[in-house]
Amino acid sequence: MAPFLNDQDAAFVRNRFEKALDHRVTLEFFAPSVGGLVLPRQEGELAEYTRQILAEVASLSPKIALNVHSTATEPESAQAFGITKTPATAIVGAQDYGIRYYGIPGGYEFATLLDLIIAVSQAMPPIAAQTREILGKLKDDAHIQVFVTPT
Repeated sequence: MAPFLNDQDAAFVRNRFEKALDHRVTLEFFAPSVGGLVLPRQEGELAEYTRQILAEVASLSPKIALNVHSTATEPESAQAFGITKTPATAIVGAQDYGIRYYGIPGGYEFATLLDLIIAVSQAMPPIAAQTREILGKLKDDAHIQVFVTPT
């Protein structure tokens, strides 16, 4: 498979990471299976393409590590990260902030992945201060999901 990023885009992302990453980030990627076996379903193909994008991103900075897991052979790892569907990526920094990315970070969503990696590296939640203030007033825990669809 050809690289996801051309040389110019890879250099841009590498430079952005050099300037913005403060701490190490681990991308804990979950696929329905791993080890060269791609399931003959769309989910397996999407997961393999996502893994390749994440591997390319991780190669652009020594502060980013990628761990690849199979939900079929490592259900306990998926459960530990709260992963219920694939492809999924837990973006973990000095601590696990609960940031999960489901699906393929392609197209416009690629920029979202980069922003999440940087935010986790800087130990900053990727939400506005006003939103954090409002959420801080909640009496109970809340499960927040943001859905993005291509137009």
